Amino acid sequence: MDQQSSSSPSEEQASPKRPKTTFIPPEDRKHSRFGIASFTLSIVTLLGYILLGALGTTMIEPYMTENGPLLEPNQETLEAMTTLAAVFILVMIINIIGLALGIVGCFSKTRKRAVAVIATIVNSIVIITIAGLFFFVLNA
Repeated sequence: MDQQSSSSPSEEQASPKRPKTTFIPPEDRKHSRFGIASFTLSIVTLLGYILLGALGTTMIEPYMTENGPLLEPNQETLEAMTTLAAVFILVMIINIIGLALGIVGCFSKTRKRAVAVIATIVNSIVIITIAGLFFFVLNA
């Protein structure tokens, strides 16, 4: 008995300690919380961009003609457009946060990653589209 008890501690000391992880079958895993948050933010920002585009168009439309601007916007309209630009920047920051959350959710090992991957793709497409529109408008 002494031999068995003396050999056991030496074997335990020789082998590296492994972290105890339990295997969770894929069907029992829950979706990543970061992925769900990212997907929610991607939908909110997508709707925000659509709403901001519609509001911006309706604000500037009375002052535009086929030949260019007809009248100078009054002070109230300029203040509203400035507020709209600030909300646009806020929505863009939320979109970038959603992209970061989606990327974090993609690296979760104990949760499902499908929603995180979809959210990352949607956030990326929206950011690339907005950047492309900015590039197109600034170069036109």
